[in-house]
Amino acid sequence: MNGIKFIRGNGGLSRTLTGSDHVSGLIVYGEADLAQTLVLSIDDLDNNDITAVSNPVLHYHVSEFFRINPGAKLYTQSIEDSDGTYTEVKTLQNFAGGEIRQLAVCDFTTASTNLVTRLATLNQLAVDLGNLNIPLSLLFSVKIASADMATLPDLHTHEYDRVSVIIGQDAGGRGKYLAATKPSISCIGTALGAVSKARVHESIGWVEKQNLVSTAYPKALTNNVEMAREMDVSGFCDGSLIGDYTPQQIQAISDKGYLFGVKYTGSAGTYFNDSFTATTLESDYAYIENNRAIDKGIRGIYKALLPKISGPSYVDPDTGYLDPSTVSALEALCDDVLDQMVRDGEISGYKNYINPDQAILRNSKLEIVSKMVPVGTLREITVRIGLTLQINQ
Repeated sequence: MNGIKFIRGNGGLSRTLTGSDHVSGLIVYGEADLAQTLVLSIDDLDNNDITAVSNPVLHYHVSEFFRINPGAKLYTQSIEDSDGTYTEVKTLQNFAGGEIRQLAVCDFTTASTNLVTRLATLNQLAVDLGNLNIPLSLLFSVKIASADMATLPDLHTHEYDRVSVIIGQDAGGRGKYLAATKPSISCIGTALGAVSKARVHESIGWVEKQNLVSTAYPKALTNNVEMAREMDVSGFCDGSLIGDYTPQQIQAISDKGYLFGVKYTGSAGTYFNDSFTATTLESDYAYIENNRAIDKGIRGIYKALLPKISGPSYVDPDTGYLDPSTVSALEALCDDVLDQMVRDGEISGYKNYINPDQAILRNSKLEIVSKMVPVGTLREITVRIGLTLQINQ
């Protein structure tokens, strides 16, 4: 039907979200070097000389990040040649003052045969940053050839619980257009946007909240070629379509712990299949939201306790152990942090405990035990349904 159509833009005012859970990082390996940069919106790309010509993959992933979560904060960098050590993860976190909560590493030139080795490297980087009380979750994608799809390693046999592997890729929109010349770019920018959009206890696969499909892209970004809406056609990094596989084959890939876009019958959207990390399913940190929730608790308790470092601590003169008022004051500091997370629905409950029988006069050391009960995720719902003669039978 004839008429005039308006599409409302968003992000033009560069308003940022409150809090810090959305603060993210993105490093692309394989195209022209770009120094560490803070980007606050899609419009900010030009201001930082990140163009669709000079850095098409970085430009694409940044655009996708802000499409999914406008108002978020993103630190970026591009490295042309990777030595496989990914030390830039640490330097970008340092550049951001430790603010980054999730960081995506897109290495579209490294073959998937190096996947496990690189996962070990990245996981150790995340562990090191966690030891400095600036923890983050990592997303990772590598170059995958068609022949690799059948032999991808089972990520659930490893223990890299700080890293998730993205093998999904747009197969009809701008992602497909770019992949024609730069294969295996993945949809890691979309995934990073979804993680930053999710509250710390939420799965990026939440159907009610995380539809990944866009409105149409401006044709200027695809050389005036009319493409499908972004992520409306879902595929893998090797260029294959989800539709090329049987449901059993797709389930088998998901069972190995990889993340990609899927369709559900009865819904027009595309959604991530899950939120796995590259570790065993028995791990407490088998999913991204497990890491993000406890990392938020760690950061909060660290911030609350830091002023007490090298401060006085009174003891009971009759026992030589901690004075009860000291114990209750320190427990209250930790309680305040986790109380707020309970009120925000980010954890189900918690308990902080300090054993007063600690000889702080002897060694100046204090141990606090903090336990958090996470929020569950409905991954499978079974409905037993049938016909009956009477409703009470």
